[in-house]
Amino acid sequence: MKKAVITLLGMISHTKLDYISRDGEVQKIFTDIPEKNRAKYSFSEKLNNFSTQLTKERYINTLPLLIDGFSDRDIIPVTTQKAKDVQEKTLDFLKLDTACLENTVLIDESNYEEIFQKISELLQNDDYESFIIDLTHGFRHLPILMIVNLIIASIKDVDKIEHIFFAKEIKAFEEYEIIDLLDFIGLAKLSFVLENFNSNYTVGNKLVFKNEKYQDLVDNLRIISGHILANSIKTLIEGDESLVEATIKKLESLQEEDENIATFSTSINNIIKHLEKIQILKDEKDYIKLFKFSQIMNKRDYLLNAITLLNESVGMFCAEKIRDINPEISEEIDKFIVKGEFGMYNLSHQSKKMLENKFYKDYFLEIFEKRIIMDGLKKQENTQLKDIIPKINNLRNNLAHGNSSEKIENVKFKIGNFLKEYQKISQIPNDVDIEEKKRQLKKSETITIKKEKIEHKGIDVPIEQVNDLKKIFNNR
Repeated sequence: MKKAVITLLGMISHTKLDYISRDGEVQKIFTDIPEKNRAKYSFSEKLNNFSTQLTKERYINTLPLLIDGFSDRDIIPVTTQKAKDVQEKTLDFLKLDTACLENTVLIDESNYEEIFQKISELLQNDDYESFIIDLTHGFRHLPILMIVNLIIASIKDVDKIEHIFFAKEIKAFEEYEIIDLLDFIGLAKLSFVLENFNSNYTVGNKLVFKNEKYQDLVDNLRIISGHILANSIKTLIEGDESLVEATIKKLESLQEEDENIATFSTSINNIIKHLEKIQILKDEKDYIKLFKFSQIMNKRDYLLNAITLLNESVGMFCAEKIRDINPEISEEIDKFIVKGEFGMYNLSHQSKKMLENKFYKDYFLEIFEKRIIMDGLKKQENTQLKDIIPKINNLRNNLAHGNSSEKIENVKFKIGNFLKEYQKISQIPNDVDIEEKKRQLKKSETITIKKEKIEHKGIDVPIEQVNDLKKIFNNR
């Protein structure tokens, strides 16, 4: 397939303005720019392979440079009629073929919507395998509209855009270095991903990056997003190095290794802090984990997730109440959890019912008498808990089964109240100090490592002495 160079044409031409005095009056004239006075162009180190394609060092503007160095590609100018006319005269002066101007996409610079549409259509042209984009002579809003289109195009197909040329001014009108802005497209996409994840956990399914580290990070964030939105909490934080911990390391590594990341370090730091807050829940009891995630999801307006997690948290808190009856019951609950695929769900559901004096044989009634459990629960003060169980459950069912006709504001208000009321009943503390918790964990790990390093050494003694000692202690 063919490849193309898309270039934004400007008004820099083969003549420059000068002034002379005739009969005491100053008059304007145009003089041709000799080659030695034309601007010197060079490619950046990253793009240096294109330098060998050029036959000259100096050019009037980038259009003759592109014609000289990219004869193997179609050149497609995007420009106004006025700029096209100027460049046609420039090419005639240089005795260069003007055939490339036949591909011109004409625009009205005041019609932003039309410009955006025409650039979009051009980038989606299936006749071309890939594009190099030259923004050098774009004026005012044109480069901005092109960049926005490029971000959109690269989201759909990252490989279609090879390079984005921009002539960086070294010395005005005299020397320019052509650099590649493509990396900044990747940064723009990554920034978009980070901000979206920060606000609502969403990550696009088809986001592709040329930078492997960016791609790896975004893939991790996408997996985390999927688990969170599916309420699959334990998968995120369990294991020797959990998915959340691995993602934190990737974010920290990018900050250290990629200086461009500093542009949006605030977004990264916010994600790291949030993921650390999630990871710290690893060692909390299940009802606390579920409650904390319910708070998070409610804050981000995932109301069905929030009420579902809260409902499960209530059930696991009921299980804790039943555990408190005696150690034997607590042990049986642990066994029940690992019995089936939905052990946690059944434990939560049946524990709530048990507080409402409704029992299931598959729980552990075949081991403990109903009276033992009921007597144990009567010793606890569970009135408020029993009162809130059906309210939360009903709202959860109402939302999950699509029967809710309430306004979203009312639902969020109810969930917020349930969260506050349940937090008082269960006495779950507010957010822990993450830095303090990290210090505690580090101290605990240090103590564990020291213990593991202790070596137990025996004493070398003759076998006769060992036998004598055995006789003294009756062969013990």
